Amino acid sequence: MKQKVALDILKLGHTTFLTGAAGAGKSYALRDYITYLKKHGVKFAVTASTGIASTHVGGTTIHSWSGIGIKQKLNAYDIDAIEEKANLYKRWNETQVLIIDEVSMLHASFVDMLDKIAKHIRRNEKPFGGMQVVFSGDFFQLPPVVKNGDTYENQEVFAFTSKAWKESKPVICYLTEQFRQEDDKLSSILNAIRSGEVEEEHFEYLKNANEVLHTKDHIKLYTHNENVDEINRKEFEKVKGEIRSYQMISKGKGKILESLKNNCLAPEILQLKVGAKVICIKNSPDRIYVNGSMGKVSSFNNEGAPVIELANGKKVTIKADSWRVEEDGKVKAEISQLPIKLAWAITVHKSQGMTLDMASIDLSRAFTSGQGYVALSRLKSLEGLHLVGFNPQALQISEVVREIDMTFRAKSEQAERAVEKYKEKDLLDLQEKFLNNSGGTTVELDDEEAEEIQEKVASHTKTQELLKEGVSIEEIAERRNLSVDTIIGHIEKLAELKEKINLKHVLPPKKDKDKILKAFEEMETRKLTPVFEHFKGKYSYHQIRLVRVSPD
Repeated sequence: MKQKVALDILKLGHTTFLTGAAGAGKSYALRDYITYLKKHGVKFAVTASTGIASTHVGGTTIHSWSGIGIKQKLNAYDIDAIEEKANLYKRWNETQVLIIDEVSMLHASFVDMLDKIAKHIRRNEKPFGGMQVVFSGDFFQLPPVVKNGDTYENQEVFAFTSKAWKESKPVICYLTEQFRQEDDKLSSILNAIRSGEVEEEHFEYLKNANEVLHTKDHIKLYTHNENVDEINRKEFEKVKGEIRSYQMISKGKGKILESLKNNCLAPEILQLKVGAKVICIKNSPDRIYVNGSMGKVSSFNNEGAPVIELANGKKVTIKADSWRVEEDGKVKAEISQLPIKLAWAITVHKSQGMTLDMASIDLSRAFTSGQGYVALSRLKSLEGLHLVGFNPQALQISEVVREIDMTFRAKSEQAERAVEKYKEKDLLDLQEKFLNNSGGTTVELDDEEAEEIQEKVASHTKTQELLKEGVSIEEIAERRNLSVDTIIGHIEKLAELKEKINLKHVLPPKKDKDKILKAFEEMETRKLTPVFEHFKGKYSYHQIRLVRVSPD
């Protein structure tokens, strides 16, 4: 299936599984759909199964977004506790499209928990409470963590084995175009791994890759952290010259900040020297470098920023970038650091999502399904591969995954044929019906309008959260770089929505509050000016506005 057909299906509003081999363009299709939702004012959430994956899609983990966290099971008390949190209650009820990336690493039991919460909070017994859920990923890549020594073959651990998945019957969009691999030999190896038909010629290709040592600019991929840390430390010590250190700047508290730091590839203290080998860990806004671009520190500018010579010969100055966790428009945690790290070595796990021109890969200690496939599929060509070590398990894929993949392919073809039968006008009518049912607009908004719609509730929520913390109106306005009038406008909107608001610390004393309320009552008005004039300036417009929306 091509990306355009997948996008047409997504726009119909069905729960969907967007899949395909590494490099098939799943991320691009997701971005196009997110842009579409923004431009039509549909409320959506972007999440991923892991912290690393969430930094790639600019969202948060599904565990954090849902309120489930690290829980393995949910009882009635747990669900009630989630529902009682105003921000979670609002999030679950207002989100119309929930995107979950890297679904291969999401346990089946977690998918069922999501479904259970959605049905309860949204008071809707349809799958996932009537939301459109867009699962994205590739089950040939890294699987969920399996505990107690059980194998993937004797446990229903994959998301597609969950009761919720089966009940929702997601439409399968299996992307088949290839945008990463430029080499027929590498493509044949990856396809053979997927089909379970790795033959002698494929091993011969890999053996030849083992015999060729490429330039010193390639990165080394290992399956274990200790190998990576040791190599980077030793190689950095070999480089002569002055050490420059860059300290990560962080905002936020507790587990969310800790999780962001752990899952972001940027180190808390980055040490560099001229000659140090580095890899870019984020796309630059101008696309001069991308996540996975290799380079070497060639100098430092007058401001101390490193100048990197990329593998293609271009020199770029690297400036600090940020990673953040946002929930309901509120930044829960944010870190700022140079978007590079030492790159003599990296783990296979942390390479997922990257595209590499060349790499030295050691699969001698591969220990779980999908590791070999993930490592090899990072590359564009076998010419960029130096295979250091290898064991038979490296290319193993769960038989459960291999079997379901054939079903996915067949269902994707069925979906494509079904869409092709629609006349263009009928298809557009169905897509517009979904927009209307989701509270969106069929008229495409410009960027500013789209951002405004997505921000409206989020902005009110930010003010609501700060009021809960006891922050004054003036300080909220200063922190958010907004006017006091705007902040009070948020409070009025929250009152209109019947939201709980903590106003005790911002209202005038009780006797003054009672006088103002009495004036509104006696004058039989809700307008501000008559009351303001009645008190001849004793109370400000701001005080009167706040009293007007305060609980009795």
